[in-house]
Amino acid sequence: MFQAGRFVCGLGIGILVTVCPMYLSEMSSALRRGWLVGHHAIFLVFGYMLSGWVGYACYYATGPLSGFGWRFPLALQCLPALVLLLGSPWLPRSPRWLISKGKFDEAQHVLQRLRQSPDDPDNLAAKEEFFQTKEQIRLEAERLATYGNVWKAVVTKKAYRKRMAIGFLTQWGAEFGGPLIINNYAVLLYTNLGMEGGMPLLLSAVWLTTAGLIYNPLGAWLHDKVNSRRGMYMTGFVGIIISTSCLAAMTAQYAGTTNKVGNGFGIFFITFCDTTMYLYVSEIFPTEIRPIGMGFSLFGQFASTLILLQTAPMGFGNVVIYFFFPETAGLTLEEIAQNFGEEVAVNLTGATDEEKARLDHQLVTGENVQSPVTSELEKETKPLSTNQTEQNMSKAE
Repeated sequence: MFQAGRFVCGLGIGILVTVCPMYLSEMSSALRRGWLVGHHAIFLVFGYMLSGWVGYACYYATGPLSGFGWRFPLALQCLPALVLLLGSPWLPRSPRWLISKGKFDEAQHVLQRLRQSPDDPDNLAAKEEFFQTKEQIRLEAERLATYGNVWKAVVTKKAYRKRMAIGFLTQWGAEFGGPLIINNYAVLLYTNLGMEGGMPLLLSAVWLTTAGLIYNPLGAWLHDKVNSRRGMYMTGFVGIIISTSCLAAMTAQYAGTTNKVGNGFGIFFITFCDTTMYLYVSEIFPTEIRPIGMGFSLFGQFASTLILLQTAPMGFGNVVIYFFFPETAGLTLEEIAQNFGEEVAVNLTGATDEEKARLDHQLVTGENVQSPVTSELEKETKPLSTNQTEQNMSKAE
């Protein structure tokens, strides 16, 4: 029974941990994406925090209440899932998914609701994003049609292979820093450092509370302020190396002893921040391979957790991140393609004020607007019919 329950829960977690950052990334604007997608990691650790305090409280359920000590934590898992299930019908569908399926009116409506602002009475932000996304998806669908299907493109297209490798390494490398392993075995670690009774459970809950209420929210907030995913990731790796190195040294030196100073240092250096790993992999994939890329990236996270026996963040390194990982901060999901050597249909971030004003005027007046790449394609080839375009978009999905 327990094994079957773990299988069902694991299946659900595997789906949600892939879908949630992808959905949040597609719904957010380029300037607020770090904060919004960062909430995935915030509430992930919030769940750890809640489980820590529930475990600490249930530790004291003894005697006639001994059954409550394990039944209640298992039953409590149903509540968040039930809230998500009941609230799902009110969640809007991703505008990028809607555009890829040819549901343009609904996509425009969703974007206008998401981007509406008193400072933008003409909904220019929504119109620009809709135009850019539509043109980019059409361009990607036309390119993808030359490969036959999306799986073949993932294997044979160099830019896609690079994205898949980076996504996998992002999740793999973050987990090889050791945070999940330390978290899972925190109680044993505190016990080895001389803590007794309910104290290990209490310390684990307190540490998770600081991570859930301070460190992860701070990391999510900094993403849109620092405006550098690579900088955040490299800083995080330096912190992981220092923290786990000191943790290993203090544990080796003072575990099993009564040296309170050494034990205190061993506890102090247990910390992590994981908002970047989910944010970055939700940004780097184009619409047509984003579900595949996210799934493969998260496979890297769980695969590394399975084989990791001890924390040893020695070789992944900031040099690899700096030279191999393209920057994504401040760009729309469509513009990120240019940092992987691909064409971008509409570059709003890099447009001059004159180009932006001309585009806004065309969008407001309803004039026929074409991207530079679309114009070049029409010179080279015959325009695709509406049915052909919709078929290509379906292939892309």
